[in-house]
Amino acid sequence: MQAHRVAQARPASRTISPCGRRRRRAASPAAIGLVALCSARAGAAADRVEPARRAELAALASAQPARPMPLPPSPPRRGPGPRAAPAPRTQAPAAANLSTFLELRDDYVSRGSGGFFNATVIRGDYAFDRSFSLRADVPLAVVSGLEGRREVGIGDVLIRPLVRVIGTPRYAFVLGSDLILDSATRRALGSGKNQVAPLVQAYVRVARPARLGLQLQHAVSFGGDPRRDDIQTSMVRPFAIVELPRGFWVSPDQSFQFNHRGAPRVVSTSVLEVGAELSERVQVYVDPGIQVDSRGGVDWLITGAVRWAFPQRSRGRAVAAAPAQGAAAGATAAGE
Repeated sequence: MQAHRVAQARPASRTISPCGRRRRRAASPAAIGLVALCSARAGAAADRVEPARRAELAALASAQPARPMPLPPSPPRRGPGPRAAPAPRTQAPAAANLSTFLELRDDYVSRGSGGFFNATVIRGDYAFDRSFSLRADVPLAVVSGLEGRREVGIGDVLIRPLVRVIGTPRYAFVLGSDLILDSATRRALGSGKNQVAPLVQAYVRVARPARLGLQLQHAVSFGGDPRRDDIQTSMVRPFAIVELPRGFWVSPDQSFQFNHRGAPRVVSTSVLEVGAELSERVQVYVDPGIQVDSRGGVDWLITGAVRWAFPQRSRGRAVAAAPAQGAAAGATAAGE
């Protein structure tokens, strides 16, 4: 009885009878099958619940604020490095450099008497180097008289050699001479005389973009038409050249011409040149001015020009532009 009670008190899975081991082995596949079946049903139920759960999780995720991206760590602060050496300052160009260029210029003078004089000048400068150049001016002139009669033709041709004797970044001294030929095809288009006019030009650079200049010149005629008056004139011409930003420049120009053999005795010409570099090879300028003589005559004049510099002298700006009164008065052209 005690053995039987003990046997009844033990759980069924722990049966110790010889037949119990077989029943245990036979029941193990059935148990496994039952567990598998229950797992399948639970999985199916979970599958039915999973979409709703996923939707709920998605809703919760969307309701949460986005997490900010972590900022990159700031680089460590460094002390000030060694200061860069300043760029070497370029040496200022010489106060006067001769250059090679081709220029098309138009000089117009409105005479107080109602007529006008206009000369379209082809100018060429060839610089053998920055200290020696040769110039040639060939004018095509038009003159209108009191009665409206116009004459057209070639005017007086000018040839000018120039030598820069001294050339430093601050000072320059230039010598030269004008040779004016009696080449006018009509009497009213020229002076009727050959002329030689030696000149002296001095320059001083008062600041990096500014230069002051002075030109002295004396002209004497020879040969030509014996019916025309001889020419003997002197000229004093102070001027300045101021370079502005962006390739612009201005050049106030004042000249006084003294006639030693005829009238008018004194002619004053005031010109203000304004120019610009359109490129490294192309420059333009305009010279409005007024001319007053000792007899009270007043003439208005204006010059416009375009200049093409040759590659080897692309940055070499000419020393100064020639005032228009040289062609109008038939005297020496005060050039660069």
